[in-house]
Amino acid sequence: MSQLSASESRFVSVEGVRLHYQVHGQDTGGLPVIFTHGGGPGSTAWSNFRLSAGAFAAGYRCYFLDFAQFGGSDRVPVEGPLFTWHARKLLGFMDALGIRRAHLINQSFGGGVALRLAADHPERVGRLIAIGAQPVDQGALQPLPLFGKHAATLISDYYLADGGPSLNKMRKLLQRYELHDDSRLDEENLRLRFAASNHPGYLQLLHIPGAFGEWENLLPLLHQVQAPTLLCWGLHDWFGSIDVPMMMLNRLPDGHLHVFGKAAHHVQSECPDDFNRLALGFIGADQ
Repeated sequence: MSQLSASESRFVSVEGVRLHYQVHGQDTGGLPVIFTHGGGPGSTAWSNFRLSAGAFAAGYRCYFLDFAQFGGSDRVPVEGPLFTWHARKLLGFMDALGIRRAHLINQSFGGGVALRLAADHPERVGRLIAIGAQPVDQGALQPLPLFGKHAATLISDYYLADGGPSLNKMRKLLQRYELHDDSRLDEENLRLRFAASNHPGYLQLLHIPGAFGEWENLLPLLHQVQAPTLLCWGLHDWFGSIDVPMMMLNRLPDGHLHVFGKAAHHVQSECPDDFNRLALGFIGADQ
């Protein structure tokens, strides 16, 4: 597995919000690939997908985009339904860079944003991969742990309790919530996640009522997603059991599901070679 280093930071303004992104790879004539990240503390597109960058950049122009409130992008409040708000910014990002159509590869929260964009603007999405995405308000068999009392303070505990963000707290968070095998924790990713989380602008958002927008249940809209969609799920995902992607699969017109038996929420971090082969095969199926 070849690895790349982070590239030069680039910025674009969308509806007055400055978004940070990085670019790898060259235009080889196919659709570009846009990577987006999850919603955990310190998440960025690069840290979430750095172990995939080399494999994809060999054949695709790749964009690693940080959503507003994350990474190098502006820390601004979200207004209204959160997936819709971020999907508008993602669409604006594509417009600003002249990207007519792209494949979207997304971790968790980013999968909800991508599905919202694909539902509203099917002509802009080639193929879509969503890892551990759960843009729903419940599972088919049980409530989502994310909405239970044990996870209700996950974000505030990291940022506000016991002196605020720290490298040790980030280590525990990644091992508890994102990985099945603690030994798969990547020290470089740990460093990147902590550095990105230790931002005063995010602390300010925590004190603004409604700054993170309104939750959206996208289940009623999934029938509008025309793009072939691959749902990737870790069997040990803390945030929901396999009934969650199965419920989504039943609504997608062209849905596919792959379960990784030895992974949790970040399958591309725990099983990078397996994920890269699967994902490259999926987005290259039409070429």
